[in-house]
Amino acid sequence: MQPKLFAEIILPLPLPGTFTYRIPSDWQDYLQIGQRVSVPFGQRKIYTGIIHSFHTNEPETYKTKPIDAILEDTPSLLPQQIELWEWMASYYMCSLGEVYKNVYPTALKLESDTYIRWIENELLEDAELSAEAQEILQALKNKNIVSVDEVSKLIHQKNVLKVLKELLDARQVRLDEKLIEKYTPKIENYIKINIDLNSEDSKEAFELLDRSPKQRELFLQLIQLKASEKNPVKAANFIKDYGGSHATLRSMEKKGLISIFEDQTRRNQLYEENIESIEKLSPEQQQAFDGILKGFKNFDTVLLHGVTSSGKTEIYFKLIEQMLQKNQTTLFLLPEIGLTTQLTQRIQKKFGELVGVYHSKMNQNQRVEIWNETLENKYKIIIGPRSALFLPLQHLGLIIVDEEHESALKQKDITPFYHARDVARVLASKNKANLLLGSATPSLEVYHAAKQGKIGYVSLNVRFGNVQPPKMEIIDLRKAFHRKEMTGQFSKALILAMKNSFEADKQVILFQNRRGYAPVIECLSCGFTPYCPNCDVALTLHNISLELKCHYCGHKQAKPQHCYQCKSVELETKGVGTEQIEKEALSIFPEQKIARMDVDSMRKKFAYEKLIEAFERKEINLLIGTQMVSKGLDFEYVNLVGIIRADNLLNFPDFRAHERAFQRIVQVAGRAGRRNQRGLVQIQAFEAHHPILKMATEMDYNAMAEQILAERQNFLYPPFVRLIEIRFRHKKEEKVQKAAHYFKQMLQGKFSSQCLLGPEAPYISRLNNEYRFHILLKIHNQQSPKKVKLLLNEAYQQLMQIKAFRSVKIDFDVDPY
Repeated sequence: MQPKLFAEIILPLPLPGTFTYRIPSDWQDYLQIGQRVSVPFGQRKIYTGIIHSFHTNEPETYKTKPIDAILEDTPSLLPQQIELWEWMASYYMCSLGEVYKNVYPTALKLESDTYIRWIENELLEDAELSAEAQEILQALKNKNIVSVDEVSKLIHQKNVLKVLKELLDARQVRLDEKLIEKYTPKIENYIKINIDLNSEDSKEAFELLDRSPKQRELFLQLIQLKASEKNPVKAANFIKDYGGSHATLRSMEKKGLISIFEDQTRRNQLYEENIESIEKLSPEQQQAFDGILKGFKNFDTVLLHGVTSSGKTEIYFKLIEQMLQKNQTTLFLLPEIGLTTQLTQRIQKKFGELVGVYHSKMNQNQRVEIWNETLENKYKIIIGPRSALFLPLQHLGLIIVDEEHESALKQKDITPFYHARDVARVLASKNKANLLLGSATPSLEVYHAAKQGKIGYVSLNVRFGNVQPPKMEIIDLRKAFHRKEMTGQFSKALILAMKNSFEADKQVILFQNRRGYAPVIECLSCGFTPYCPNCDVALTLHNISLELKCHYCGHKQAKPQHCYQCKSVELETKGVGTEQIEKEALSIFPEQKIARMDVDSMRKKFAYEKLIEAFERKEINLLIGTQMVSKGLDFEYVNLVGIIRADNLLNFPDFRAHERAFQRIVQVAGRAGRRNQRGLVQIQAFEAHHPILKMATEMDYNAMAEQILAERQNFLYPPFVRLIEIRFRHKKEEKVQKAAHYFKQMLQGKFSSQCLLGPEAPYISRLNNEYRFHILLKIHNQQSPKKVKLLLNEAYQQLMQIKAFRSVKIDFDVDPY
């Protein structure tokens, strides 16, 4: 075998390519691709790197550093995962390090921190240390090594560099880089019986317990647990179930009856309830199931277009069951964490311990444990949002993307700006697995691909049990306000419908796609509106916390008692959020139990789970929420859905606004009447005759798709072209504007004016104190995306050659929708 002299290492840095490190001669047999190692980088930093590849080519332009340490015995990353990372870096125009940084568990990425170590040197004769330096030195003599953070707290100063330099110059300390392990195993106490119950020792044991009735009782319980093969047992659980205390157990340990020892335990608890069998499919479901299997013979990807409440989930379960028979793994992707709660319970009832759940609400230690257990092939079904795509899945046979149309599947905040649906397709291809996309309102790109014969297509047009779709009504708010039939934001018709539902012991869902109390607060005297100091956006009033908040940067300030500009106390709110709807609903129906589901109310751990369980148990009569309530939730007693202001969905500056408005209305309408009784949906809108609202009330997806696709073909928008959005950011508006115009000049001549739009300031031109300009590039289907990306990279490199523009941040968002 050829020796491994050098390794290419992936580092979590926004720098192109991999980095070459020398392999110590005695480590060559221990290193593998996908393994974590620590490596030095720059002057003092140490990073966790992933081994990408090996070779024998020594770099000519620089001297290689050796790998610092091997961090694991076996790789934590599979070769196909590295291949997926490389595809993402290439397709989404970012570095491999950025992919690594943002898709790999944070707790597995060890980081270096700076530590100060005491050197036992004589203090130089002419050295005079300040009081702060002497305080640090004394602490070091007691502790030997402290972190920079500890030094900062010790002398109550944020900037400690001056004091550290003083100690360094006096040769009293040295600086070290120490790797910090972020993952900590969960250690708990366990109890084990020490004696053989069939020996003479057991008689002596009971004699020892004659005068300790509580200890005797606990010892008998332990004997029973041992008989049922539950030995050792967790001390905390034993005390909770059978009483006693840790002191009682320690007394029993001193008598030699039991041993108490520490051991690592799982944070992710096993499913211990009885497993339910999978229900038999209805004739319509069976037909769809057979159609999917037939589709997979000709296509890797199949779209299941099933109306709301048609029973798509049971079809998913049947497909998973088939994967289990083949000993293959299924990845079940959902757009929102909130959806995992209800669906996880359903899927665990069918498949028990084979199900692993992974999402961002878990703490870092839980995520590491799921990662490691997936690597060990402990789960055959993984369920979670888009981050679950990057687990080390073994023997992958099927990926299901439920609610594939949802915008939450797109990563918008940090690079890579990937879409989970598209990454799932590549992941399935690399694993020779199948991909099933499910939705009642498919994205037009996927629907168009299906109609063009590029992917398989299966429709399911009837609700399960032949339940009728809900009755849809539009309430004209213009007429209602004119006739004085409004109570706050509630029309007379909606109040009557809600009253009828409550009297029939049914539940109601109200949908308003804005959180907070009101989006704008305005002075009636001078027209002043408080804006965020960091962003060009009005501050949203949150009445519960009595604060004005920016939903973009997080800035908060107290609710004003008077106008900041003219001191008038006549302040008026404009627009409506979920808090205002909740307040008005409580005043109209004070006897009803009302809850709110939005980002603000769901911040606490397990908030989703608790609210959904309470609603299922009918402890809540009215649920008010944002788009969270529109996605895939299944409640038996909901017979009325009200949409407070449908216009908010329509009037949005985005080419997908009408498509998404239709999807949102149909999806939230699908929560009504999912069992025997037909549901009712009331849509309040000022533009009551808008064609999209008409199509939504008729649930005519095909008409909507035909109309919008025709418009997009005329104006060159997806799926007829591909888009790349180039975003420029800087604290100085003039500089970012110049950089964007210069970049466009470099691209002119290579693209037509019809396909190169901008630069323009977006709808919100300043975020987090950074001004923004965007260029939108349209790529015809006949053009090579790879060549276009090369041209963009060349233009970027040219721009970075100009010193004045190097501080401008530039992001490439491929498929920005």
